[in-house]
Amino acid sequence: MSRQRPAAGGRRRRAAGDTSSPEGNWIDPEEAGCRLAVKVTAASDLDPLLAVETVAAIVIEVGDEAVARQQVAKAHGTGRAALLVDRLDLVAPLGADGVQLNRPAEVAAARQRLDRNELVGAMCGHSRHDAMVAGEDGADYVVFGIPGVAPAGGPDGEAGGGPAALVEQVAWWSEVAVLPVMVTGRFTADDARRLAEAGADFIMPTIDGDVPGLEALARALAAAQR
Repeated sequence: MSRQRPAAGGRRRRAAGDTSSPEGNWIDPEEAGCRLAVKVTAASDLDPLLAVETVAAIVIEVGDEAVARQQVAKAHGTGRAALLVDRLDLVAPLGADGVQLNRPAEVAAARQRLDRNELVGAMCGHSRHDAMVAGEDGADYVVFGIPGVAPAGGPDGEAGGGPAALVEQVAWWSEVAVLPVMVTGRFTADDARRLAEAGADFIMPTIDGDVPGLEALARALAAAQR
């Protein structure tokens, strides 16, 4: 399969040792900013989400396959990428851009199964080790943080450690790795600004249908990049 993927903001990065320039790389080398990704379900109304210009991708929890197909088509129709949570088997049938895996240990198998131009993302929580292994196994991007959880806790970056620890984790990754980094969780506008300044390529906030909240994060990212 060779499909031109929608461009999304962020730095162009490649996996270590990969000197190729895959057609349709989802990160536009002319973009330099952090953008949003939004996780959706079959019940989600995409129109208000896709009206937020900073949204670069939707991440679909597939329930009804017919609905997921429509969501992929709508995302592509507005120039956004569409990724499926864990459903390797549906990437080609639904015309999606790839998968986002909840278990980073599955990256190697997914990379072997999917076309090289199809994306593999890996949820790595707060584990730097899991992120490094996922990158070595062929992930196209890694995700730090926990969906639905504000970045709060103790001082240990591996265990959570609050907003400052997540910011430090992103900054560390941006220094040592070539893969794009996404962060997920419940974020304030100030959290989003700090994560963008630390080097996050994408932020996937838990919004629970809160479009004004998503718009507030978009404004914070725009302010961070002026």
